Amino acid sequence: MLDEKWISVVVNEEGNSEKVSLKDVFENAHNYVDLAGDTETQDFAVLRVLLAVVQTVFSRLDAEGNPYDFIELDERYKPINEMDLEDEELDEYKESLMQTWLDIWKQGKYPSVIGDYLEKWRDRFYLFDDKFPFFQVTKDDFITNKVKKGKPTTIYGKNFNRLITESENKKALFSPKNEQKNNKDVLNEDQIVRWLICFQSYTGTGDKSAFDIGKYKFSIGWLYDIGGVYLKGKNLFETLMLNTIVFSDDNSGISFTQKPCWEASSGELVRSLLRGHQPDNLAELYTAWSRAIYINPHMDVGNRFICEIVKLPEINHQDQFLEPMTLWKYNKLGENKGKFTPKKHQASSALWRSFGLLTDYHNKKNKDQSHNPEIMDWLAFLKENDFIENRNIKVCAVSMEYDNNAASRVPVDEIIDKLLIDDYVLTDLQENGWVLIINDEVDKTKYVVEQIYYRFVNDIKEIRNIQSSDFIEKKKSELYFKIDQPFKDWISSISMSDSKDKKIIEWRKILKSITVDQAKHDLESANSRDYIGIETKGGIKNIATAYNSFIQRLNKEIGEV
Repeated sequence: MLDEKWISVVVNEEGNSEKVSLKDVFENAHNYVDLAGDTETQDFAVLRVLLAVVQTVFSRLDAEGNPYDFIELDERYKPINEMDLEDEELDEYKESLMQTWLDIWKQGKYPSVIGDYLEKWRDRFYLFDDKFPFFQVTKDDFITNKVKKGKPTTIYGKNFNRLITESENKKALFSPKNEQKNNKDVLNEDQIVRWLICFQSYTGTGDKSAFDIGKYKFSIGWLYDIGGVYLKGKNLFETLMLNTIVFSDDNSGISFTQKPCWEASSGELVRSLLRGHQPDNLAELYTAWSRAIYINPHMDVGNRFICEIVKLPEINHQDQFLEPMTLWKYNKLGENKGKFTPKKHQASSALWRSFGLLTDYHNKKNKDQSHNPEIMDWLAFLKENDFIENRNIKVCAVSMEYDNNAASRVPVDEIIDKLLIDDYVLTDLQENGWVLIINDEVDKTKYVVEQIYYRFVNDIKEIRNIQSSDFIEKKKSELYFKIDQPFKDWISSISMSDSKDKKIIEWRKILKSITVDQAKHDLESANSRDYIGIETKGGIKNIATAYNSFIQRLNKEIGEV
């Protein structure tokens, strides 16, 4: 994997792509635009593996390849002992980490020490290997740890490949591969690596085999349960650097010793997880396994792909603030009451509608029930200390949607969204700053849809005697869809020098125009019954009176803009 080409990258602004090796991707990250894998969710999983390399190397070595003080490394650049630093030493270490980040950022490309580190661990980056297969276990691990009933679950290529996700019992419609000669099950080496990383992150519950250690809660894949959020720069190097968090101000339970999965044997990893170990560092979290996966190292790649899998315990979801790349929700009910858990993205809800969860906005309003993503705090830290110049930042959202069957949780779609926004605007947290203003406009926009337009379509529902609530939800979704892109465009158009009052008026004019147009469309499609209306306590209610009331409420909320 260090030399073979398996990572797909965009190589120019025209969108052309090619496959490169793991060493290539770091040597030339500044020349690549982005990752270009099979799906966005796959790219997110691969991105985190690349970040695990970066987090590991530069937690031990500076930009010149020299070890930090207080760290004693072995011949493979691995700390000999767990780092246990006093407060003064910890402060010095943090300063060194930050200086390394800044030195690399200024260079605009990665130093050769990453390649040196990868060479030290070359034996751990083989897809097919009897001793240390990448992201997999050996056959002996199933025997040593005792699989229940002695039989792992068999998975074929068409289930491993998340573009298909077809079981033996139910065919996938509109598959990108056909049935001829088991074509759906055939994967080449580079596909196997990418889907292996993705499968460990987005797994599901359809398999049955577990280890014989008593009852434990099975993982469905850590990324499957989070609403992924990350930052994107102008090239792959910037994307990796912007998402490389060298330290957190909240150090509770977090280790500075990075432990990516390849630095331990598969047997050590499985035993540790079965004993209840939880990740305590980013490299370990970014390379977390959901399954013990065995691929026969002597398999014929040209034939049907087959692997065997056994369930591993899940990562604790409650207050798991080690994870920097997710939105969080505070639970007021259920088994997670009083705790934060990752908040998955919803297909029906654009990222801008969760803008408050991305920033410090809700923290200022309700500290005890708010926690914004660490990645956004990291961006604010970089801006406050002038480590990065003014630029447009893409805030990217990625999530996998699954079916409603808890027994399988089969992937059915991926949810992706992006916000392009000036980094000054995104980190302007002062009173009456851009963050608060944008959040106020988000709240106002949602109020217009959820309250003002809702009352109009609810009146129509009442006039037509429609019993189902689907009518209202459909109409609201139509309006949100029409608002979505204009609101993104408005946010991306905001610059540091803009007048806040003028930009607020600009958006409210757009919002009012879109909302009125939607209501006019409803009015124009009315039938005679809608105009005859119904008799209520307040008199006759028909679509014309409902529309007039809607306009009055809208003018009162937005004003005569």
